[in-house]
Amino acid sequence: MLYKTLELRKTFKERTVLNLENLTIEKEKIYALIGANGAGKTTLLNILAFLDTPTTGQLHFYERAVQYNNSQLLELRRRVVLVDQYPILFTGPVWKNVEFGLKVRGVSKAERKKRIEKVLRLVGMENFILADAHKLSGGEGKRVALARALAIEPEVLLCDEPTANVDAENQEIILNILKTINRENKTSIILATHYLSQIRQVADHTLMLEHGCLSNKAKENIYRCQRMSRRGETLLCHLNDHVSLSIPYEQQQKIQRNSTVHINPHMVRICQKRVETLHENTLTGYVTRIEQDNSLIRLTIACGITLHLVLKVEEYKELQPMIGEEKAVTIPDEALSISE
Repeated sequence: MLYKTLELRKTFKERTVLNLENLTIEKEKIYALIGANGAGKTTLLNILAFLDTPTTGQLHFYERAVQYNNSQLLELRRRVVLVDQYPILFTGPVWKNVEFGLKVRGVSKAERKKRIEKVLRLVGMENFILADAHKLSGGEGKRVALARALAIEPEVLLCDEPTANVDAENQEIILNILKTINRENKTSIILATHYLSQIRQVADHTLMLEHGCLSNKAKENIYRCQRMSRRGETLLCHLNDHVSLSIPYEQQQKIQRNSTVHINPHMVRICQKRVETLHENTLTGYVTRIEQDNSLIRLTIACGITLHLVLKVEEYKELQPMIGEEKAVTIPDEALSISE
């Protein structure tokens, strides 16, 4: 277990901005933290980065209670790094910005040079090594800030809106960097974002905050595997007598009878007609509920199971689903997660 909270609360001027009874976060996964402005996302990231302290309650890191004394905090802050939504770059060339954290940690000059070159290649900024950091575009600046964080080789990377206010090309580059370091370095990542399409691309798990509390809506779409069968090389998990899901190959070792199957509501897609492929699950049912949830639209579809999905307002306007209307939904492999 990477993080665990116990009755953790944070208050400002008698107002509770964060209230987390029992939150657990696994290591080596990517978590998306979503919620409206003021929901507590940045406050939570600052606490997880050991830059802020809870008012009451306890935070555990790798099963160890955080004591908030200077010696322990210094050790923890060397293992966890937070990239702010608006990172501050120092005056001077890019390489000096990336070098900063390494120099503070007493890394040798030769090793600093090696790491600087490595992380700038990783973020695609190797040709800007001598460039003035203050003359970079917003997207380029965020990539340099990300390189600066990665240079110290953190176990945990926290990102507050890493792709906000940057163009589509830089958004894609940043997301690919996050996926790469999670896959290759096993870096645990927690990112706060308003972009639901990004959740579909990168996140293993989604945490939704509402008024500082974890929302149960993030725990919807949880089903039990009643039995299993095979269709050729495809392993099927039967949720009931009417609905079965094909299990992605990389998760087949985890699935067994009575395993829990979670379908991420942010990754489910509505399609205009039923299309079955070897790689994706498609279900057809009727829209039974539509509600607005801040800047999102939540749909409930009865398709042999009660399935919840989340749309951006733009997607909702384009598709215009109506109560009682028949709709086909596609569940991509990355939307499925299996646990005991």
